[in-house]
Amino acid sequence: MIWEALFWAGLAVVVTSYAGYAVWAAALARVRPRPCRAEYLPDDRLPRVTCVLAAADEAAMIGRKLDALAGQDYPADRISIVVVSDASTDGTDTIVAARAAGDPRIRLLRTPARRGKPSALNLARPALDGDVVVFMDVRQAIGPAALRELVAPLADPAVGVVSGDLRVRGDAYWTYEAFVRCCESRSGSMVQVTGSLYALRARDVPVVPADTILDDVFVPLSVALTGRRIVMAERAQSLDVATRSLGHEFQRKVRMLAGLVQICHSVPGCLSPRRNPVWSRFVVHKLSRLACPHALLVMLLASWLAPRWPYRLAFAAALSLALVALAGRLGRPSRLASITQSLLALNLAALWAVPSYYLGRSRVTWARVETDRA
Repeated sequence: MIWEALFWAGLAVVVTSYAGYAVWAAALARVRPRPCRAEYLPDDRLPRVTCVLAAADEAAMIGRKLDALAGQDYPADRISIVVVSDASTDGTDTIVAARAAGDPRIRLLRTPARRGKPSALNLARPALDGDVVVFMDVRQAIGPAALRELVAPLADPAVGVVSGDLRVRGDAYWTYEAFVRCCESRSGSMVQVTGSLYALRARDVPVVPADTILDDVFVPLSVALTGRRIVMAERAQSLDVATRSLGHEFQRKVRMLAGLVQICHSVPGCLSPRRNPVWSRFVVHKLSRLACPHALLVMLLASWLAPRWPYRLAFAAALSLALVALAGRLGRPSRLASITQSLLALNLAALWAVPSYYLGRSRVTWARVETDRA
């Protein structure tokens, strides 16, 4: 009886984390939507926007991103661009400096040594000269209406942070995650933003601790604790491609999940249901992912030790999925194998993320992943 109870308890954790929460968020978005009062202002009333890009050895991509900003459907005299080079060594600084010489809206800053994205963002704070700040990464492509779409929801005083809508080609898991975030936005508030593209009022930009791994959780959650919403501008899209290496994907997920552990320590009140308006969403959507691998291990053990045949059938199903994932690695790719491998990588990463953080193995600095490039 104890093994059967443990099996169902583990299943409840997994189903709630991966399916139950998504269904609940989707139902809430449909039954009780909370649209924000977005306002598309005429050009002469649009706020000044400062676009901040943190760049580490992005010579291959920085020119394309600056071109995308130059082509925005937004008044040119209301845009300024701050590029913070995190001690780049590949010619990034030369490219940006050349662009800045011909465009006074562009400003280049540089950290003296590789310090990571938070230090780059903090270095940009004194250079913010607009009412709205848009943080963005270099790699992802953005549409020409991105800035206008990000600014519109900030006309609603109940909105504190606006996320872009990141699309990742070839990543089934991200398609699911983006759907959940969209439902969160439509039904109230998200718990984080897409780090590749998000906006907030300049006066709300916090000083980000230099060792912060996830600025895209720290910044919006700090604003959410003031009672304002985190919403998605669904037409402010950015486009990326899936990581082709499972090893790189595992490393990325370990870093991301270790960053969640760090957030619990670095954002006072984030674990308090009285102080954090999005506490339940943060716990179920984010922190439950750290519990899932343990729940899956409990289920696997319980399904083997429980006496009745349905539990042995569950064990056989788990073993079959593992074989499908292995076949995919050995040259027999399939859609099921790809999804199974992604879920396996996510749960192995979640299993390692907590000790990785406490052992000091998760670094704030980041490296380009060439296999991400299209």
